[in-house]
Amino acid sequence: MEQFAIIIPAYKPDQKCLNVVRQIIEAGFQNIIVIDDGSGKEYSTIFKSLELHKEITVVSHAVNQGKGRALKTAFHYILTKKLPFKAVITADADGQHSANDMVKLAQYLLKTPDQVVLGVRDFTGKNIPFRSRFGNRFTRLLFRLSTGVVLSDTQTGLRGIPVNYLPQMLTVIGERFEYEMNVLAYLGKNKMGVGEVTIDTIYLDDNQTSHFHPLRDSYHIYKVFIFYGLSGGASFALDIGLYWVFIQLLKDPAPELFIILATIAARILSSLFNYYVNRNKVFKQGSSKSLVRYYILAAFIMLTSAGSVHLLYAEWLGRGEMILKVGVDAILFIVGFVAQRAWVFRKE
Repeated sequence: MEQFAIIIPAYKPDQKCLNVVRQIIEAGFQNIIVIDDGSGKEYSTIFKSLELHKEITVVSHAVNQGKGRALKTAFHYILTKKLPFKAVITADADGQHSANDMVKLAQYLLKTPDQVVLGVRDFTGKNIPFRSRFGNRFTRLLFRLSTGVVLSDTQTGLRGIPVNYLPQMLTVIGERFEYEMNVLAYLGKNKMGVGEVTIDTIYLDDNQTSHFHPLRDSYHIYKVFIFYGLSGGASFALDIGLYWVFIQLLKDPAPELFIILATIAARILSSLFNYYVNRNKVFKQGSSKSLVRYYILAAFIMLTSAGSVHLLYAEWLGRGEMILKVGVDAILFIVGFVAQRAWVFRKE
């Protein structure tokens, strides 16, 4: 186990942190790096207790900077000190990751030294808090839609990372909980191998000690999808506004064609706006072919929407055309997101 470093970001830890560290040492790990992420003077006793162990190094932040920054601090420490580890294993300080599971990850890393390994939890048990079960399923779905990568547990903090990957991990954006999700997206985008090891699902006190803030941290995790939705909403509003403007401008000069001309002009301008925002603000990548792909996709979605609503109305329901339109377009909204991420704005 001396080939591995255990990294534990800790913010205002309690006795559970001391317990898990003791178990890690008993499991045979000899190198543990604990990051005091600005916990404050009232927690100094705990960190002083940790430093009494020769296996533990405590690195401190003056103020709280977030889990992502704490992990990067540990990565920097290992790389600048040129410590001779083959891999690091990141774990939480709240007792939700067992030393036995860290051993499992270490054994996996020994067999596949070029893969990142995730300790994945089983969320089917009755003892799993509802917010954790729902949050995991929802996040897995959005992560798959956003990246095309299928993982069993996107929110696990127990991860094994080969040391030669650490320089790349330092380039991944994010300072708080979103950093771990961004790492997974980075691995998928760069076709880096990811393995999974099943671990125990441990929730203490209904997960009350977690420092995950649902609103703030969920925003960081889901923001690509949120921005895509906002971009679509803004483009729709712009389309309606431009349509009204062109109606006023063209009604008298072209009384027979003003609706068609206004529709076309508004749609061209609003779609160019949508393309620009999606390329530069949502997906933040693309190529010289992106514009052509964007309009091919737009044409496909428009024809699919019209055709699907027509067929469903004519052959199935014979009523509810507005409800059909909303339902079909909601599905195509997801299809459009996946297609833009995977094809239109893909990295060449």
